[in-house]
Amino acid sequence: MLKHLALSLLCFCFVVVNAQKAKDSSVYTTFKDLPLKAERTIRFDTKEGTFMSLDISPDGKTIAFDMMGDIYTVPMDGGKAKQITKGLAFDAHPRFSPDGKKLLFTSDRSGADNIWILDFEKQDTLQLTKTN
Repeated sequence: MLKHLALSLLCFCFVVVNAQKAKDSSVYTTFKDLPLKAERTIRFDTKEGTFMSLDISPDGKTIAFDMMGDIYTVPMDGGKAKQITKGLAFDAHPRFSPDGKKLLFTSDRSGADNIWILDFEKQDTLQLTKTN
């Protein structure tokens, strides 16, 4: 057991040292090639998903969920899902605002995972965090 603990500690130290070295790299500060352009489109229909996040609107009428990097809404009573975000960015973890007029989510559309707000009334998105 002591041998496994020592090996785990050594691996942890290696990861921490390499992570600190990577922070100094210019890779984290240059995103000149964004946004990416799709070269082809694949269409499919599905009735199930895995590793999904969801939230229920404050009025209890709508479910927001993520699937394969996009965010959708669907009426609580059932029906067809409406795509809210689309594109090459990986959008996930939707959360309704307390008044239900906005949707908070994470996205890598700026080059790194950041927090975004989608305003349903204005049909606009706003980036809240700006990490590299």
